[in-house]
Amino acid sequence: MGFPDSFVEEVRRTADIVRYISEHVSLRKMGTSWKGLCPFHQEKTPSFNVRQDPPLFHCFGCGEGGDVFKFAMLHERVSFPEAIEAVARRFGIPVPENRYDAGPDRKERDQLLALLEAAAEHFARNFWGGPGTKAREYLLGRGFQKETLEKIRAGAAPDSWTDLGDVLRKKFDGAGLVKAGLVIEGQQGKRPYDRFRNRAIFPITSDAGKVVGFGARSLDGSEPKYLNSPESPVYQKSRTLYGLSWAKDGIRTAGRVVLMEGYLDVARALEAGVTEAVATCGTALTSGHAKLLRRFTEKVVVNFDQDDAGQKAARKSLDVLAEEGLAAHVVELPPGHDPDTFLKEEGVDAYRRALDEAPPYMEWLIRRCAAENDTRTPAGKAAYLNALLPSLRRIESAVERAAWFPTVIERGGLDPQAAQEELRRALASRGPTVVSAQAAPAPPAPKQAVLLPAERLFLALLLTDAEGAGEALDTLDDASLVGLRAAPVLAAARTLRSRGEPPTPGRLEALLDEDARRLLREVAVGAPVTGHADPAECARELRRLPLRTRMAEIQRDLPQARGPAEQALLEEKLRLKREMAEL
Repeated sequence: MGFPDSFVEEVRRTADIVRYISEHVSLRKMGTSWKGLCPFHQEKTPSFNVRQDPPLFHCFGCGEGGDVFKFAMLHERVSFPEAIEAVARRFGIPVPENRYDAGPDRKERDQLLALLEAAAEHFARNFWGGPGTKAREYLLGRGFQKETLEKIRAGAAPDSWTDLGDVLRKKFDGAGLVKAGLVIEGQQGKRPYDRFRNRAIFPITSDAGKVVGFGARSLDGSEPKYLNSPESPVYQKSRTLYGLSWAKDGIRTAGRVVLMEGYLDVARALEAGVTEAVATCGTALTSGHAKLLRRFTEKVVVNFDQDDAGQKAARKSLDVLAEEGLAAHVVELPPGHDPDTFLKEEGVDAYRRALDEAPPYMEWLIRRCAAENDTRTPAGKAAYLNALLPSLRRIESAVERAAWFPTVIERGGLDPQAAQEELRRALASRGPTVVSAQAAPAPPAPKQAVLLPAERLFLALLLTDAEGAGEALDTLDDASLVGLRAAPVLAAARTLRSRGEPPTPGRLEALLDEDARRLLREVAVGAPVTGHADPAECARELRRLPLRTRMAEIQRDLPQARGPAEQALLEEKLRLKREMAEL
């Protein structure tokens, strides 16, 4: 769900990136840049740079950078649409009503959110009044404090078929109650009835704090023990995490998120001061959840129940987290404990030690697979390794994979050569990496480690839209870019030119990988071009480079060449000289 492109461009043009960032970071003007201490990593010497033209920020220390929207996303831990809205409101730009390109229109969405908020308020009134006696006694009896229950907005649904529906129909239409999942349509002409009856209620909020659904625990032993709202236009279980709206600050402070299974686990953690805890909402962890977590942190500590079901769920969750490149760790509590019981019995200090000492997921997995298989037997050894190979395959870093493999071999008592062969086969079966169709194709030659002066100057001229820069870019073909460190950026710029779009930093970043984006930002926030600089001459110098490289290769090979081979080299050398002279 996004904004129209025209609105995004209007905000990008209007927003003053220096003013916006200076409200969060102390900046000092130095030349054409503003510098300060990076807010995204610890440093003592300023390496964080902001430029107004082009409007970009870049940290030479940690490599983070981008436009004003990227800063808002990183600093406020919000999604791209939320960042656009935040920046727009900061600079007084009216936010369009029709910003939701997919799903319900704005009016329908707002009506559903208002309806769900009204339901949460009704459940809370029940909880602290007569209808909530049973639910209140249950939660207070488990040792929860009143302040905690108010924080999580605990509610109660009495043992009634129409309690909620009768109240909300006074203000909202019946179809909305059904769409929000609050009531269920009756069969054969019977009246609609409340979904939640005789249950303690836990409002589920979006990461922005809007009520989007409910989890409900049975109070009379009826099944299911936990009943959750169905999905709706405002509630997608695969993209919603319980507690995230109030955990965001805690996650930022702790540098991690603790992933739990239940609502009451999160409530207990919150009460104990472990404010970085969240839980899934009655569903397995998905890639959508993992992507959501990546907006806030790179480290996830998984703390599921210690029973078989909890450990199997943990295993699946770890695989999902690894697929998204998150650093996953696993808390190992004593048998019979979950976060709720451990915090009550052992206290927050013991729990924080368990979080701090949580082993990386591969260490936990190796131990678990060794315990599940008899590695004293050939069949057990094979089963042990086969259980680990899928997770080893998911590790993209060859260095990290190689670091874990000796532990795998030692713990299972495996033959190193045979185990290495099995890993090689497993990696070969992964198939080729899929490259995004949007990415601008870069020449296949290896990149230089150093950016040539002509490359840096030409990129700087291109990014500032210097006169003649676009035309000079058109003279560079694929062969001209071979061996250049800036080849991906220049290739992306050519792609934009071919579409009739100016190669601005924002458009270029959308076509590049992270390494190329970093190079782009380093040039963009670097020292400005001084004196007379000719884009056409820079382009000619870049075109000369592969010719000079080939000339050097010919000079190296000529002494050993004989007959027709020697003649071919001499003719090629003559042709290259003519081309260089023409340039």
